[in-house]
Amino acid sequence: MYDFPALVKTSRRFYKEHDLLAWAKAIPRVPVPAGDVEELLVHADQHAFTLGFAFPAFDVQKRMFDRLVDACARQPSPLLPDNQQYRPPFLADNWSRVANGQILQRDHDLGGRSEGPYVILFGRAPLSNCWGKTGKQIAEQFAARGWRGLTVFEYLVLQRVFAESFRDHRFFAEPEDPSGHWLWLIDSMNDTDCAVALGNARGVNIQATGINNRESKRAGIAAILIPLAPG
Repeated sequence: MYDFPALVKTSRRFYKEHDLLAWAKAIPRVPVPAGDVEELLVHADQHAFTLGFAFPAFDVQKRMFDRLVDACARQPSPLLPDNQQYRPPFLADNWSRVANGQILQRDHDLGGRSEGPYVILFGRAPLSNCWGKTGKQIAEQFAARGWRGLTVFEYLVLQRVFAESFRDHRFFAEPEDPSGHWLWLIDSMNDTDCAVALGNARGVNIQATGINNRESKRAGIAAILIPLAPG
């Protein structure tokens, strides 16, 4: 159903190629799910969460945030045409026209991300009934189904993976606007605010907005987290 060795191999290679060697080393070379995850895998398959990517424990990601931003949102890519190359990212932990270099990302209620390395399984089709909903409504919908959203760190990795795969800044499958994407990063959310991401040829823009904010063009991506046993 899911080829975890292949997922981990692809993920580790990406990190090594993007100056994130410590991330690669923090993921076991031979992945074994921690515990019985059969029901989670069946659930993921039923909801077309067909893609997966491996990540180190949350504290590793947080500790290397500056390097992550440089590797995935600032450095040029030899795989992108000139008109799609990255520009300096805009980062703010509020809704602002002035970047402060900070992000909103909670460090609790992470669904197992703090315990060790993990794989997230997800689909690239945004959920049709999330368009136009508030961040709070989307989070409640995800929680009711046992789903997670993306964190800021996961988003930064995945947007780079997709950009280098498709040679533009799309994030979704269909319907798709290849010029860019706009996302709620649901697993960044605290009691009042949530990080949102805009990615296009002008670069990566991550800010925070109120959880009751509503935007018809902003999508939500759901995921299921599979913890990995230590290597």
